[in-house]
Amino acid sequence: MTRRPDLAVIGGGVIGLAVAWRCAEQGLDVEVHHDESPGTASAVAPGMLAPVSREDFPDPALLEFAHDARRRWPAFAAELAAASGTDLGYSTAGLLLVAHAPGDHPRVAAMYGFREGFDEPCEPLDADRLRAREPLLSAASSGGGFATRDHHVDAQRVRAALRAAGEAAGVRYVDRRVKSLDEVSAGKVLVAGGSWSPEVQAWPVTPVRGQVVLLRGPSDGPGLRHGIRGVVGGEPVYLAGRHGGETVVAATLDHAGFDARPSERATEALLRKAVALVPSLAGHQVVAARVGLRPDTPDHLPIMGRVPGAPDTYVCTGHYRHGVLLAPVAADLMTSLITTGADGTPPAFAPHRFRTAHEEERE
Repeated sequence: MTRRPDLAVIGGGVIGLAVAWRCAEQGLDVEVHHDESPGTASAVAPGMLAPVSREDFPDPALLEFAHDARRRWPAFAAELAAASGTDLGYSTAGLLLVAHAPGDHPRVAAMYGFREGFDEPCEPLDADRLRAREPLLSAASSGGGFATRDHHVDAQRVRAALRAAGEAAGVRYVDRRVKSLDEVSAGKVLVAGGSWSPEVQAWPVTPVRGQVVLLRGPSDGPGLRHGIRGVVGGEPVYLAGRHGGETVVAATLDHAGFDARPSERATEALLRKAVALVPSLAGHQVVAARVGLRPDTPDHLPIMGRVPGAPDTYVCTGHYRHGVLLAPVAADLMTSLITTGADGTPPAFAPHRFRTAHEEERE
């Protein structure tokens, strides 16, 4: 007889794996159903743990949620590393906000001004103090700010660690793509399929392409001391050092459906901006160019909670560019809802906001 789990999680990104691990810790028998399709967002995510842009956080509920998650990350990282035996590549060195040229200052200033009222504000830095913190920065860099409490992590290591921690807690992994709730037999079901969630249920989630380039330099060469959120020619770019002389470069957005093929144009644009900020990267090898399909919603807010009219069915998707950042708090809230019925998810994220609109259209 086939074993029927207490919970089936549809989706093996960071969010789905984190909920599976937490629920297994609470004693549930858990299965995760996931087929690694090209473009899985957290398989590519650069791992920035920092709410810095109004464009990314259009709603106060999401911004508060993000800051709560960021505050929880140090304890979450320590617990996950211990449970999985994995080095997460977690850095607490802080985030530099860098204007490449004087014309880039307004956008950088908006980034650190955006954070007012949350924890410690960014420390403004002139060009000399900026390069004192990050000697690899270009001599042309004209100033910016330093966010001491913003961190970064190797998202791919986090994902592997969540899988290992879940397995240690009893989670089973089923390598298959689920396209209907009828294909799953479990006491409860969580839809956490990222951009592919609409294949299972009709949620208004659409993929937004984001490209990442991985560079590798000499393993004994100097690496970046901090994560960098830069602006070059008015355009953003994100840089972070990793072990073994690697540097991840990110910050592209475009709408191309489920096309997960890297773009040569996007790669060239990322490299141009990266080298403008850190000239020594010009001599580094391009190891890989990858695309992640970030799950976005019409109001750019997650969809989290119990599914209206579907007993024992839950949804946690639509986290856009923030799945890794939001994972600690999203997992705890969804685990509490699934295991105890206590719903602490922000009302702004409630699934019925879309279901209600759909029902009104039919009337």
